[in-house]
Parts: sequence; C-alpha cells; structure tokens
Amino acid sequence: MDHLWAYLWPGVGSLCLLLAGAAWASPPKPLDPKFESKVALLAARGPEELLCFTERLEDLVCFWEEAASAGIGPDSYSFFYQLEGEPWKPCSLHQAPTARGAVRFWCSLPTADTSSFVPLELRVTAVSSGAPRYHRIIHINEVVLLDPPAELLARRADEGGHVVLRWLPPPGAPVASLIRYEVNISSGNVAGGAQKVEILDGRTECVLSNLRGGTRYTFMVRARMAEPSFGGFWSAWSEPASLLTASDLDPLILTLSLILVLILMLLAVLALLSHRRTLKQKIWPGIPSPESEFEGLFTTHKGNFQAIGAAEKGLKLPSEILDLAT
Repeated sequence: MDHLWAYLWPGVGSLCLLLAGAAWASPPKPLDPKFESKVALLAARGPEELLCFTERLEDLVCFWEEAASAGIGPDSYSFFYQLEGEPWKPCSLHQAPTARGAVRFWCSLPTADTSSFVPLELRVTAVSSGAPRYHRIIHINEVVLLDPPAELLARRADEGGHVVLRWLPPPGAPVASLIRYEVNISSGNVAGGAQKVEILDGRTECVLSNLRGGTRYTFMVRARMAEPSFGGFWSAWSEPASLLTASDLDPLILTLSLILVLILMLLAVLALLSHRRTLKQKIWPGIPSPESEFEGLFTTHKGNFQAIGAAEKGLKLPSEILDLAT
C-alpha cells in the first residue's frame, strides 16, 4: 500500500497544484478605461487601419477594428513582429467588442522588444489562407500617445487684464522638456468658434491676452511629443478650466473719471453764476430808450411821435382841435 501511495503521489501533487492555481488565479481584468479612450481616439482616424501607440516608450500596443462576423476570432489571424537584425516573433492577439458594434483585435509587445529609434516591422496574416492582412514598418518613438495634461488652473493676471494658465505635464511622460502643448480657448459669446495657441519647449504656463472683458472663457490643454526626435499623436484634451475675465472698465479709473466730470460741471456752474450779467447782456442785449433823443415822449406825449413833430412845428393835431372845440 505504501508503495502504491508513493507511486501515485507525484500525480496527485501535480493535480493539487493545478487546482490551487486555478482557484487562486485572478479573473481577467476589464479593459482599462484610459486604454479604451486612447484606442477610440486613434480609431477615429481610420478604423480599418493597423494602428500602434506607446505611452512611455516602454510599451507598444497595436490594434485594428473590423465588422463583427461569426467564426472570426483571435485564432483567425497571426501577428508577427521583427526588430532590425532580430528574428520574427509572434504576438498573442486579443479580441473585444467595441461600442460601435465592431470587433477589435489588439496585441501588446513585451517591454524587452520596445526599442526606440529602431525600425519595427509588423505583419498580420489570415491563418486560413495565409493572405497578408496588414504590413507596417514603424519606429516606436514616432507613435507616442501621451496622457492629457493634469491640474489645469486659470487665474487673472495682476495687471493688464491678462489670464495666466498653469498645468502639469502628462503623468509618466518620457521627456517632459520635449513636449509641445496646445491650448484651446472657447467662449459661447465669441463668434468664430474656439481659438488655439501652441506652447513649445515643454513650458507648462502661458499668459493669454486680447481676451474680451466680462466674458466667461473655457480653457483646455492637450500634449504631443515634439519633433524631430519624437512623433505621434495629440493627446485627449485635459479637464476644462473656466474663468470670468475682468471688465474692460477698471473700477478705479471709472470712479476717478466720474469725480473729474463732477468737478468740471461744478466749475462750469460757478463760472456761469459769476458772469451771469455779462452773459445776459450778450445773449439778450438791452434796447436803448428813444426818450433820450425825444424829450417828453412818454411823459408828455404818451409815446406819440406825431405829437412831438407837431409841437416842434407849432401845429395842432386833429385830436387836439377837437378837444379845443368841445
């Protein structure tokens, strides 16, 4: 009996190890949402193409999408790659449905085979017929797809009505000083759509001018590795940051202007009051009285010029004759 148990023990031990491994093995993890967003960003460029990207120059993912059909799976294709001067190597394919109803096939290369600045040849063939499906030669340093910049902040500048933007480089970016950024400036009140400003030399701060006062703007930033050493794609846009710009009228300047206008108005009123007689004579000049030339015009003759003429000639007016007759 002891001999039989010794004979069976190696097989039982192996079976126990297999069962334990199956029990302790973690279930397959769902696809990373960040991976899905990057794949969707590139798939919009050409869903029928073989697309590849790296995030940190130490990884490489290649994928393509096609219409879902029965009997098509990862075993329907073979994926091979070759670094310059090395033999061809296979890469295991994975499959997953997409939100658009298609099916996606992708392969992730091991870190040991992700060398920058070295040509990498890729081939995908159909297993059943051996017909080539895709063939590409790429450089990993030319297919970089970074994460979006982080912690975008917007604030008003101390003077001049400008806006200052600050952000952090994409997490895990390989060379932060060789990143170029693009700032998106949009406002619902400004006609002509969004404006874009490019920031070079890895700078993570910019000052924006020529913005309309009293307007709410929304800012976003995206990143891309700079040429010529690197290449690739624009990242997704960062989380937006909003800011209401200062009014074009400075409150201090407006207050001082109002005070100056009130002082000028007060001085003008005082000047008018002090020269009112002179102004009245100039606006409404006095009419000279004729009594200075014709004595007794109003006192004796009651303003009758004919009576003055008759008195000078010694004649009597008809009215005076009638008075004498009565």
